[in-house]
Amino acid sequence: MNNNVVSLNHIRDGELNKLQFELLAFANNEHESLLTDVLDDFLDDEDLLEEEEELLTFFLTVWSIFSIRSDHGQSIFSQFIEEKKREKTLRSSTLNQLEAWDQTTASLSIITDIIDDLHLVVEDIFTNEKKQVKLTEKNEYLEVGGSLLGFLLPYGTEFTYFTEYLDFDANETPILTSEILNIFDESEYAIHESFMLDAFPSIIISIIVGEMGEGPDIEQINWENPKYEAVAKLYNEKNEEEDLPKQFRDLGITLWYIFCTKEKPVIRKPEVYASALHYFIDQKVPYFTFNTQAELAEIYQVSKGSLSKAYHQLEKSLASELADLYDFMEEEDDSYYLPDYDLDDFDEDDFEEIDDDEIDLEDLFSEDEESPFNKKRK
Repeated sequence: MNNNVVSLNHIRDGELNKLQFELLAFANNEHESLLTDVLDDFLDDEDLLEEEEELLTFFLTVWSIFSIRSDHGQSIFSQFIEEKKREKTLRSSTLNQLEAWDQTTASLSIITDIIDDLHLVVEDIFTNEKKQVKLTEKNEYLEVGGSLLGFLLPYGTEFTYFTEYLDFDANETPILTSEILNIFDESEYAIHESFMLDAFPSIIISIIVGEMGEGPDIEQINWENPKYEAVAKLYNEKNEEEDLPKQFRDLGITLWYIFCTKEKPVIRKPEVYASALHYFIDQKVPYFTFNTQAELAEIYQVSKGSLSKAYHQLEKSLASELADLYDFMEEEDDSYYLPDYDLDDFDEDDFEEIDDDEIDLEDLFSEDEESPFNKKRK
């Protein structure tokens, strides 16, 4: 590509960036009453924090711009296009690209490659179509396997998000993806664009207020094999019997889902992998006390050898996910919350088993908004 083409593309992209903000201003100035009604309809019954309300106001406004149409089939965006045509101030290449934004719907895409600080490749969860995305600024928190939710706009051969997007880390993405795909599969929609067009307000509200993606619902997860679900249910039941915090159980289920997605294990006896998962979580994210292999083998009625073999499979496959979790926990502050426990319930031997170098579970169970299980999305 010669320098002239690069320069023209740079000019076009700059004009398109400016048009994004002009479009927002046009919508707020010309359709303030409509946008107010939309926000009232969707948010009146929600008890929101200021940050949550700001995020939802933005995303519902963008959704309204592209999705709500008059009786004549016009959207706020199509009216904006007509105004720009009347003004006759845009270069033809910029106007053509602007017109390509029509019919834009929200999408959830998984990051498959990070090319550099401002360029990455994403894959749509519905179509598996890959697109190269250009960011307007560096985001050091993005990672392969994570995901982005927003409105992708074509910029020549690349795409960019309409001013903002929500990002989710690699541990959150499988559950969130499964929940959205499951809702789509159970809906009456045959076309995913129509589904996202209508369902986006409910989806974004559920995500922001913490009803979606905060913790896995075993029965709502799109398991590829019924035996994978059986393992998750058995693991969850045994941990509930031990009265462990929900976040503790959720971590195991999330990591099990990731393992199944990556490895697609052949399972003959769910108890083997459920016991291995139980032992894996006990070992990798230590609590005050934990079970031995022999104890868990007896609880799940499996051999110690089969438990050990499955455990090492989990250990090998989930090494990178654990590394990410450890990195997060090391970076966090010490102002965290643990459920109240009566210290009289523990004797000196219990405390002697805790290694000072072990992972601090307070990070994992934090109610701090940056916790991987309680994080408020950007």
